[in-house]
Amino acid sequence: MPELTIDVIDQRIDLLVNRINMQQAEALSKQLAAAFVAGSNSITSTIYSADKKKLSEQQERAIKQLSAEHFGYISEFNRQMGEQLKDEAREILRNNGGYKDIANYTKRIFEGQENVVIDNVGKTRKIITVGKDGTLREVEKIITKQYVTTVGNYADMLGRTATHSAWAEGRAIGHQKFGFKKWRFVGPTDERSRPDHCAVIGNVYEYGTPESDMASSLLHEPHCRHRQIVFFGNPELDTPLSFFEEQKKRAGLKYDDEKGRWTFEDI
Repeated sequence: MPELTIDVIDQRIDLLVNRINMQQAEALSKQLAAAFVAGSNSITSTIYSADKKKLSEQQERAIKQLSAEHFGYISEFNRQMGEQLKDEAREILRNNGGYKDIANYTKRIFEGQENVVIDNVGKTRKIITVGKDGTLREVEKIITKQYVTTVGNYADMLGRTATHSAWAEGRAIGHQKFGFKKWRFVGPTDERSRPDHCAVIGNVYEYGTPESDMASSLLHEPHCRHRQIVFFGNPELDTPLSFFEEQKKRAGLKYDDEKGRWTFEDI
């Protein structure tokens, strides 16, 4: 075994992170493809079979885009986890520890006994905001807090989010494939729901417009449980808007002018 030095430790951690990235990229692609096809086929209740039906170019492009987006999150998490392992290894060596101590810390990380700190404070990210009148706008927000989680919790969150996103994108393409032009934002209004998501429940969007793209991106946010349904433009087939307004009223949804955001009031 080579002498335990900082360079050797760094190389081993980099190899570990690269191996994890490759394994997770393959698993993610399969998961996204399955969820995407399930969403695309859900409106016709058909079952996907690779022998009977091939993905269209549009479907393949959408899956590749989703895979790239979510793999970006995975690789960034793994990169920062690797840096944390390196920092801890340096501290262990400074305190005359050895390989066993570093291996034990690594094991605790992967078993969820140690938190992983994702420090993007000061960086910006794009988010969708919902105005008082329900209009959507993309803005840049400065990150002010570290994100602290465990490997298991992050994997669970990202897995659920990626699956929901892929299913929603597949459903959107399925709708358009069958000639539907518009969709409606629907879902729960409870204590687990984001107030800004609830604010657009019942809203109708036309595929291919900026508003539709922004509303669709809300469905890609972590733990989102909302979804899109076909809007027929026929009062006999569409749920009345009053139903959704009553749903939001019962939840105590209101716009806080002072804070400039949607919230739930205690009722």
